[in-house]
Amino acid sequence: MTIAHEWYWEYINVVHGRTITPLLSTYSAMVGIAGAIFLLWAWRRWRGPDGSSAEQRFALPLAVALMIAGLTNPVLEVEQPGRLWHTYVFGWANAGTAIIKFGVVLLPLFTLLCWWLAVAVLAPNIGRALEGRSPAAQSIADVLTLWVRRFNPLTGESFSRAVAVIGVILAVFAILYSGVFLMTEHGIVLWGSAFVPAIFFSSAIAAGAGLLWLLVPVGSYLRDGRAQSAQTGNPTVLWIAALGSVALWLLWLQYAGHFGGVELRRAVALIDGPYRGLAWHWWFWLGAVVPAVLLFPRALRSHPLVSAIAAAAAVIGAFALRYALIIAGQAVPKSGAGYYLYVMPPEMWTYLILDFAYCIGWMALFWWVLPYGTGAKEIPTTTISKEAVSHG
Repeated sequence: MTIAHEWYWEYINVVHGRTITPLLSTYSAMVGIAGAIFLLWAWRRWRGPDGSSAEQRFALPLAVALMIAGLTNPVLEVEQPGRLWHTYVFGWANAGTAIIKFGVVLLPLFTLLCWWLAVAVLAPNIGRALEGRSPAAQSIADVLTLWVRRFNPLTGESFSRAVAVIGVILAVFAILYSGVFLMTEHGIVLWGSAFVPAIFFSSAIAAGAGLLWLLVPVGSYLRDGRAQSAQTGNPTVLWIAALGSVALWLLWLQYAGHFGGVELRRAVALIDGPYRGLAWHWWFWLGAVVPAVLLFPRALRSHPLVSAIAAAAAVIGAFALRYALIIAGQAVPKSGAGYYLYVMPPEMWTYLILDFAYCIGWMALFWWVLPYGTGAKEIPTTTISKEAVSHG
């Protein structure tokens, strides 16, 4: 009876309940950035398997932390735990819409795969760290590291490539999942376009490259006492993805203005009106144009400060983009009269702040627990001159 009553008032536009909150923007950004980090990790792994590089060691634990923190946002949305439970316990037919069916199964699997490969890179270090430990400690460690000491997915070339291909497919799904979910949501004209998952993809790639550029030196410094830079190609990837985001955003608005209906043009008018600061200043100018302009000269891409500013802007822009589209998309009332101005409630701020702290906590835990040290002792070498050899 309550549901029917709320539906009736919503239908006649007396109230406007927002079914999707800003928690989805954080969820979408974190999961998308995690997928982008995996793509960058897999691409560099294929080019040359160097497990000793800082990015190869620190990238996937960062992706796992983002996935864990990102997946807590749907749990806070009340209805999502029920759908998850129905999917795993009562069967595929009770999981709701099609994209949710795939999401609640594939995203946890992607998280486990990231963790499996993250510890696989460190498998030799894990083996050395467990030498001399009690059998109980070794058994617990084997469970937590998915038995990587006994079965390492990175040892065999063909098998490791197959696992990486599966991971790439899951990573692409993780990046596109929330965009496709919004695109197939009924009644929100701003979301019903293929431009939404496309621009989510490009912004996630830029943010993933930027986050690696920012956090890999931090992680290596906290573990080894010296900051090792991420791959030098990250600023180039960031620049290309930011440039793609600029092009997609402008093309989308041009398409909406020339070929969209009245409802779509009204939604775009909100982006140019009351939500202009969020959509244009925070997302477009800061999150896309600033990285594209700063990194346009090749000489500046190798400058640490310039790259760091561009990277931070891209990460902020990925969150701002999703937040702007989610809020502005639900601001158009069903009657078409006026618009709704969203005010963030205090509890929502609490959820978002705690979720970022939760993500940082997981990153710190991984960096503290995992054995990043090689454990090998350096053997001093002496240089013998030719004169010494000739004199015996």
